[in-house]
Amino acid sequence: MTVESIINKTGEMFSPYMGSLINHLPMAQWATYKLSGESESVDEFTTKYLEKSHIDKVKKEYKDVNSIEEALGNRDLYEGALDFLKKELLTKNIEELTSYILNKYPLGMSSGLFHTLIRVSYGVEGYREKSELKEELTRGLAYYITAYREARLLERKVEPKDIREEIKKLARSVHIKEILENNDRLGQRLKALYNDEIYLKNGFILKGEYDEKIRALLDLLIPLFYKDRNIVVLHCITSLHALIVLKDYYDDFEEAMDIFTTCIITNLIATGIMDYPQMQENETGFSWKCIIQKSLKSTDVHDIKLTYSALCLDKIYNIEQLKDISVKRIKYH
Repeated sequence: MTVESIINKTGEMFSPYMGSLINHLPMAQWATYKLSGESESVDEFTTKYLEKSHIDKVKKEYKDVNSIEEALGNRDLYEGALDFLKKELLTKNIEELTSYILNKYPLGMSSGLFHTLIRVSYGVEGYREKSELKEELTRGLAYYITAYREARLLERKVEPKDIREEIKKLARSVHIKEILENNDRLGQRLKALYNDEIYLKNGFILKGEYDEKIRALLDLLIPLFYKDRNIVVLHCITSLHALIVLKDYYDDFEEAMDIFTTCIITNLIATGIMDYPQMQENETGFSWKCIIQKSLKSTDVHDIKLTYSALCLDKIYNIEQLKDISVKRIKYH
């Protein structure tokens, strides 16, 4: 089977959801293909993933959806939303529809711990290489809509070089600590932060061009993941890769970058992380070829996804420490 037939077959069978969790299969399938170049590796991974996972199957009977707004943030309407988008594609092309949704609802980019953005980006990559994966991109857009949780846009701007000190100051404030103490779960904390006027005033985004902002975020996130291997931080890194993939779909990428930065800062604050180390010296002597081989032996979706994102980010920004975090994830997941 080809990679597109494998992804489409399971995509038609399964929902983006696994109870309260996320179905990572379509994302891991594409990352596996990009790392291995072989549909056989994708088929093998798929079999192993399905043996140990309990993914929600798509519903046979479901409510019709007549607009995107009707399904926004309602995961129970995934199937109806997917049907609605397929009807839209009778008069629109998939590029137009993707751009429309990303620009109309940019505040949803961190929904589901950024998985909505990541799945759409993988769908875009897949469609660019395999036109049959238009179906997967459409499913990704239906997921983006139904999983939608709205963020806010912070306004105070700081210099990229000050990002580490600014977030430490924010994380250690008495007011922030009180918010976190009064809310246990990540989603509850995010909602409380976005509804708090003091946080909205003291939170920050970055000055400068988008490339400078991306480098500053990587400089913050890479050593942080290396230190703690925190799963939220991992998704901050893989979603940054996703945003870069989707750059040309945004009418105003600078604004999208500011929204994304808001989401990153707020998710980090919500985890309760207090210490933000400086970038470590590069440690691994492994080549990317070796790291890729190690990741493909793993059945852990995040080993594969992080390796793929780190590889792509290193090609753009030439940061050796991206190898370190990939190796550490594979070794200690």
